[in-house]
Amino acid sequence: MKLSRRKANQEKSGLLEVNVIDQWLEKHGDPAIERLVKKNLAISDKISQILASKGMKASDLATLMNKQKSEISKWLSGQHTFTTKTIVAIEAALDTEIIFVEPIYKNIYFTVHSRIPSNDFAQDEVFEESVSIGEYVSA
Repeated sequence: MKLSRRKANQEKSGLLEVNVIDQWLEKHGDPAIERLVKKNLAISDKISQILASKGMKASDLATLMNKQKSEISKWLSGQHTFTTKTIVAIEAALDTEIIFVEPIYKNIYFTVHSRIPSNDFAQDEVFEESVSIGEYVSA
């Protein structure tokens, strides 16, 4: 196959390795949108992995959620922007976590003093120990 002069020059300079969308995003892209796209792809991949681990298909998820198969296909393609509500509904249908957010803990510190009498009549020994108890705090 014969390449045009322009394509041959692009190939030499390595420009054909980067597709048109990547080139456009480099010049005009918004980093926030790029992160959103990557996160949506990661979420759809995670849903696909969960379905595979449970021996389920996209059609099974559609049935569980009372959705059209085409909508689930769109979700799994990574072209859908997931809302928290949608993610929680999928988690409930699959009875698993898709996104795990570490809870915020409020630490409470206190010191315990205990006296152990010694055989000497001089002084008792005092032991101190600090303990931290994590308590879940909703954000």
